[in-house]
Amino acid sequence: MNETEIRKQLRGWIYDRAKDKPERLDDATPILADGILSSLDVVEFVLFIENLRGAEVDVDALAPESFRDVDAIWKSFFAG
Repeated sequence: MNETEIRKQLRGWIYDRAKDKPERLDDATPILADGILSSLDVVEFVLFIENLRGAEVDVDALAPESFRDVDAIWKSFFAG
């Protein structure tokens, strides 16, 4: 899967689980700060990320800023 498709999948998952659907959700939309996802949603989101990348995420090394927005998620879990 290429970067564009992964980013689309991430945005789709976030939008589907948002309690209050955001009017706009792009790669720079603050996910946690805007309350789109709760901290409890992040647990499920990590499992989704693991599925997308085909590898486990080191939960001991997770930082809140890794989930700031889709750009940060891409850089933290998929780039390079």
